Amino acid sequence: MTSRVLTKGILIVIEGIDGAGKSTQAKLLYNDLDRRNIPVIFSREPTDSEYGQKIRVLAQKGRESIQPEEEYRLFVNDRKVHVHTLINPALKAGKVVILDRYFFSTIAYQGALGLDPEKIRAENEIFCPLPDAAFIIDIPTKIGIDRIKNQRNETPNLFEKEQYLENVSRIFDSLNDEFIVRIDGKGGVEEVHNRIRIHVDALLENQFQTVIE
Repeated sequence: MTSRVLTKGILIVIEGIDGAGKSTQAKLLYNDLDRRNIPVIFSREPTDSEYGQKIRVLAQKGRESIQPEEEYRLFVNDRKVHVHTLINPALKAGKVVILDRYFFSTIAYQGALGLDPEKIRAENEIFCPLPDAAFIIDIPTKIGIDRIKNQRNETPNLFEKEQYLENVSRIFDSLNDEFIVRIDGKGGVEEVHNRIRIHVDALLENQFQTVIE
C-alpha cells in the first residue's frame, strides 16, 4: 500500500487586523486539511500559557495599567513557550502547523503603540521559525470595526479603535517578506477561504512524497 506524506513540516500563519476574519479562516483551513487526512494542528497566539493568560486578562480589563514594553515582554515570553512546546515539535514531526496570529501581529500591534517594528522582528526571528506562508487578510479598517460591532455584538476596545487599527494596518502593509501572501478579505467566508486554499494547495503539492508501506 502506498500513501503520501509530507517531506517536512509546514508553518502557515493567518494574520490581519481585528475583524478581518483570520480566526474563522484559520479554523476553516485546519478543518479542510484534516478532512483530507493531512497531518495538521491548529494553534493561536496568545496561547494559554501563564503569559498568554495575563495578556487575555489585560485585553478584557484594559491595557492602560501596563506599559507597551511590559506587554511586549509578555508576548515574547508566551511565544517562546509556544515555539518550544508546540510549534517546533510539530514541524519536526512533519505536520502542518496553522497559527491564528504570530509575531507579525506583535510587529504591527506593538509597533502601532510606538515600539520599533524592526527591533521586534529582530528579537523574534532569533527563536521563531519563519513561516512557509503568512496570509495577511486585507480589509478596510471601517469594515473590521463594523464586523466587531455587528457580528460579535461587541463594543471595540481601546486596541480596536479606528485610528489605532489604521496604524496597525499600515505596518501590516509594510511587510514585504517573500512568504507574505495578501488575501482580499472582502466577500463571503467561503470565498475568502477558497482564495487561501489555492495558495495552500500549491504550497503543499511540492512537499508530498509517496511512501510504500
